[in-house]
Amino acid sequence: MIEIGRVKGYSLVTHRLASAFGAMAAVLLVVWLVRSPLSLSGYSEDILATSFALILLSFALNTRTRTGVGQAFSSFFGNVVAGCVVVIILTLFLGWVDTVPTAISGRLTSLVLAAIIASLLGLAAHIVAPVRYDLHATKPAIFVGASSDVVAGKVKLSPKSDSIAVPISKSGKTVGCMLYGDVRASFDTPMGPVSAPLGGPLTTIGIPFKGDRASDAEVTKLTGETVEQLIQKAQVDHVSKSGEAWSSIDLPFVHLDEDESGEQQVVVGPLRVRKGQDGSSVRVGSFDLSSDDDDEHHRRHQMTSWLARGVNDSSYLRVSGSTVSARWNGSSILMKGDTMKLTIGSDGFFYSPTEVRTFSPLHTLHIGREKMTLDTHKFTLNVSDDLVVFRTENGSKRSTDSPTLARDLRSVFGDEAKKHIQDVVKGVPIDLDEMLSSTEEVLRKYG
Repeated sequence: MIEIGRVKGYSLVTHRLASAFGAMAAVLLVVWLVRSPLSLSGYSEDILATSFALILLSFALNTRTRTGVGQAFSSFFGNVVAGCVVVIILTLFLGWVDTVPTAISGRLTSLVLAAIIASLLGLAAHIVAPVRYDLHATKPAIFVGASSDVVAGKVKLSPKSDSIAVPISKSGKTVGCMLYGDVRASFDTPMGPVSAPLGGPLTTIGIPFKGDRASDAEVTKLTGETVEQLIQKAQVDHVSKSGEAWSSIDLPFVHLDEDESGEQQVVVGPLRVRKGQDGSSVRVGSFDLSSDDDDEHHRRHQMTSWLARGVNDSSYLRVSGSTVSARWNGSSILMKGDTMKLTIGSDGFFYSPTEVRTFSPLHTLHIGREKMTLDTHKFTLNVSDDLVVFRTENGSKRSTDSPTLARDLRSVFGDEAKKHIQDVVKGVPIDLDEMLSSTEEVLRKYG
């Protein structure tokens, strides 16, 4: 099973070995520092040499092998440089706090020379096969079943039928996909469930659809085209150029990156510094110098930053933290915390714990804690405390100070607002007849 956005550029086995070797190297460094109490002073050179060898091996094993031959060489030599730099720094530091065996400290010049040579080779490989920092479609095609639902907080996406996804990559990582199929979005709102159809194909970023590697026959059956044709026609520019998904600056050996959720990332050779909503992390090659696990961060980030855009229309879905927004078929929804706004066609409502507003081409009804207003364009009715003000379209005005009238109007407006919201959620036009007749009846009752 493949999860979009979690396809690594390296082998999972070698990555785990690299982490294990790095941990073993750290343990050996601690053992070397306390070798005297452990009666291991006679093995000082062996312990330190083994630790440094494990560090170099850890960096080398973290090579990205799934991004092409050229990039594999570039990644390998870059990791070798990082490993040499770490060993050189550790040697100088340990020589400051203790006595490093001459057989090891005397090899610093060779390490510096090796780092320089590896840097030149890595630069050559990078020039021959540069990393693509832009969004682009790539292989393999993925079969996404109709049951492959994905959930982020109050949003669920469900493919309407079996579909084909073509991964979208950036900076050597899979970050999204082109999904050739229709999707239904379901929103858990304060006013009840709302669903929205999103027509395919969709360009998605950060949405972890799951599936299996698709065969050529499956791709042709479901799309009528080959994988190569889908990659060639994939439209990702409308996401990257909109400025809503990413902004980036590319320089030799330096890459600055910021996505729509505000996460910032700076990459300088093997050094990667990230700062986002959920904290910061620093990585040097395979070594994570922060408390956050990279996979766990990636999983949290996926769950809080989604983007999907229709290729053939203006439909979109965006999830960023607690903010959810979407547009489809002339309708839209916006949720942020406990507030929401839903528009279906020309009717809609706004809800928060302190106020409700419903609207249509023929009316606006606003209900606050202290004031209520009904505007039908033919007349406006304001209720504030015990004061009721009635204005007509010709400018005439009548004010009445009546606690019972104000109370009855509040009851009518509150009940009608609930019905309006139910109509909008169901996707039917707001029925104004009952509200107008009930309002007129109350007004006639009090003269």
